Amino acid sequence: MTRSELELPAIPSGRPNLIITGFMASGKTTVGRLAAQLLEMPFFDLDTELELAVGERIPDLLGRRGEPWFREEEAKLMLEASRLSGCVIATGGGAVLSPEAFAQLAGSGVGLVLGADPAELIGRAGNGQGRPMLEGLAEEGILRLLADRETAYSRAGEPLDTTGLAPSAVADLAVAAYRRRGGGEVAMIPIAGDGWQTDLVVGGGAVGQISQALARTIPSSGRAFVVMDSGLPRSSRLLVPDLLRQAGWDVSVLDVAGGEPAKTLASLARVWSWLLELSAERHDVLFAVGGGAVLDAAGFAAATFARGIAHVNVPTTVLAMADAALGGKTAINHDGVKNPVGAFRHPVAVIADPHLLGSMDRPGARDGLAEVIKSVTLGARLVVRRMAHEDADPAAGSRVGWLIEQAIRIKAGYVAADPAERGLRAALNLGHTYAHGLEAASGYEISHGEAVALGLLASASLGASLEITPNEVGDLLRRALTRARLPASLPYAVDPTAVAAAMGRDKKREASQMVFLVPGVHEGVVRVDDVGLDTALEHLWELQTPAPSWVPHAADEGRAG
Repeated sequence: MTRSELELPAIPSGRPNLIITGFMASGKTTVGRLAAQLLEMPFFDLDTELELAVGERIPDLLGRRGEPWFREEEAKLMLEASRLSGCVIATGGGAVLSPEAFAQLAGSGVGLVLGADPAELIGRAGNGQGRPMLEGLAEEGILRLLADRETAYSRAGEPLDTTGLAPSAVADLAVAAYRRRGGGEVAMIPIAGDGWQTDLVVGGGAVGQISQALARTIPSSGRAFVVMDSGLPRSSRLLVPDLLRQAGWDVSVLDVAGGEPAKTLASLARVWSWLLELSAERHDVLFAVGGGAVLDAAGFAAATFARGIAHVNVPTTVLAMADAALGGKTAINHDGVKNPVGAFRHPVAVIADPHLLGSMDRPGARDGLAEVIKSVTLGARLVVRRMAHEDADPAAGSRVGWLIEQAIRIKAGYVAADPAERGLRAALNLGHTYAHGLEAASGYEISHGEAVALGLLASASLGASLEITPNEVGDLLRRALTRARLPASLPYAVDPTAVAAAMGRDKKREASQMVFLVPGVHEGVVRVDDVGLDTALEHLWELQTPAPSWVPHAADEGRAG
């Protein structure tokens, strides 16, 4: 058995973070939480996150393991947090004492250093109870500690004097500083390779910036051919054509059936005939608006018509935003096989706007959260821990948009590093060998998202048995998937023989060997070659329950990773 680590590539920046630091009792946590509410962004208090990661309170950790150990763990957490985007992060008061890690975190966004008159800080700190670095220090000792850190704080970001101000007033100033320095609701993320560039526009209202996004790669408006999922609500179906017309484009629209019917040769031929009838040319642009199946088929049409025309993806489901829209993999189904005929054709732009998602409670709408959780397992384990420990529904409010942003950025990193999927990008298939077996064995009654959820759990269990994946990863995944209303146990009706046969035919099998991916220690994955199929399946069967804890349903779009 051989093992090889697929390391996490560089993750492109998204929206800037707001990083709040400063001396103890300066109000970092209170102000950070208030600012996050005003900005409608997630809030991470790194002291709290460290306690969750280790399972102990910081005063106990410091007493038992000492400050050097604490600073080392704090530095690791800052490096992890630096890979996030579009969130508010409050650090511990001594985080600046790890200059390299803090500089990495500060580089991810807008840094603010809260300060106050020393007398006011001392008054706020009281006797230092609950603040282990201050406990037992007299006023003179606090002043000395403050003086020792003055230089580090002066280099950590923009100073913000909180003397005499209520926390809400400080939060208003912090939000103003964030917006003044480029923080907003939409991220513009360019990625490029040899002969291609994709501009990712991600966030609430992104679709309104479609013309600005195209201006970077397409110099002038021309003819736009829009392949539209006919099942979209009328408001969504009109939005993209209307915006393009307002920007000066000559727009034609073709409605196609969504889901698997979009990925047939007949449907593809219909798109070709439409383009021919309207005399489309290579300098025109095809826009795909809909779920993953529509994006797959329209992308293949763009790759093959006139030897390739530019195309833009406007995904309208979580699964399409997190998976199908980005990466250049286009395909249709043929002879009962999923995706055997296709091509790599990178879109010139992807417009991922969570305002297009509609209700997250319709059948299949949460499937994409499994791909999101897979992505953050690869590149932002901090997010998995947060999803596991908070009671909030990850699909509610602005949370789903933020999660999509993280997933897109992580996938973009892999795509930029390995655009033709020749090695590193295989990490994006974490959990998919199991998932494709479950899908095929159930006749696709188990949807892709549900199958990926179960595949992630089985992969984490396999990794733990091989002493690769930390034991806590499986528990965190189980809790995060449950919060997302995705399955954490197998239905008893799945035929084990059919699952084994489907996994044995999986396209990720190489040189007659079974290849499995398991989560790495902190990030990325480890590839394990030649695991016995029976051994691997034991970790799937351990998810079996006497009765199903969920109801499988057919996927509402045909993306299969």
